[in-house]
Amino acid sequence: MLNRLNDITDFVHQLTHRIHNLFAPPGSTCLTCGTRAVLSPTYPGICTRCVKQIPWIRSIRCQRCGRAIGCPDCIRPHMQNRSFICNRSAVQYNALMKEWIGMYKFRGHERYAPLLTSLLIQAYQAICEEMSSVVAKETPASVAHPATSASPPVDAGLHPPSPRTSTDVRVQAPSAHASPAVRVHAQAATGRPQSLLPSPKPRWRPDAVTYVPVSDERLAERGFNQAERLGAGLAAACRLPVVDLLQRRINTTKQSFKTRGERIETMKEAFSINRGTVDILREIYMGKAAPNRLRIHSSPLRLLLIDDIYTTGSTLDACGRVILNAGLTLNIPIEIYTLTLARS
Repeated sequence: MLNRLNDITDFVHQLTHRIHNLFAPPGSTCLTCGTRAVLSPTYPGICTRCVKQIPWIRSIRCQRCGRAIGCPDCIRPHMQNRSFICNRSAVQYNALMKEWIGMYKFRGHERYAPLLTSLLIQAYQAICEEMSSVVAKETPASVAHPATSASPPVDAGLHPPSPRTSTDVRVQAPSAHASPAVRVHAQAATGRPQSLLPSPKPRWRPDAVTYVPVSDERLAERGFNQAERLGAGLAAACRLPVVDLLQRRINTTKQSFKTRGERIETMKEAFSINRGTVDILREIYMGKAAPNRLRIHSSPLRLLLIDDIYTTGSTLDACGRVILNAGLTLNIPIEIYTLTLARS
């Protein structure tokens, strides 16, 4: 009799589940708002309504730190000598982004990783377009091809660009014979004399990606480094080498609880170079210079430094100074660009 009742109960549960699925709205459950809807094909796990709420930084007001509103930090005299060229961020750090990042960073919801990485990839595409426009304006036009039209100017304020797949990012695939640590991108050979070929439009891209490290204590507490995860996801999608370049020397307390002055003071001497990656830096630089040995001392190594949130820039500046000092020791000119998920 008891078995019979269990069978009936199971049948009722299955029937209820089928009826629920039959009358439920089409789609899947949105990761962020919990409603059942058709999810976005571009931003994993969220519905189109939540996509519309993403606070993109569409108009950059401060060209140095990438802030969408007035920036009191970058106008200070002692802030003019930062270690990085410029910072760009995907979104404004509002209440919604604080919730999304907090769910991933502090509560360990791994399903947020693809979503947040997709936001960072959009910001990467935007900075590539912006910097490519700058490079195009700085590069003199070729005299041999006066009929070639100049590339149209790119509005850096149109951020993010139209959603693309990772294959739309104009990067080169790594060669098969390159070392595991870093793959040197070889140029495609051509049978035509170079002087007869149209001059390619200059395209900006970093030579490698690195990220802000966390302390051993913080790593044990969270189980992962969010900046490393973001950087690795971006690098994989855009086929860029990742370099584990830095290590954190001291375990600083949470920066969100500190004033601006305390943040800057805390970051002093907080990072050091990971000596195991010095040879990798040299290898990347030599690979970059290989196609044109004559420019080995005039073409700086471009590094893209990744973090999750930009507040005062003190963490990124401290990391950048360590990297620049390492470059001086190795006699390698380095340019650092920073890319963060959110800008407060």
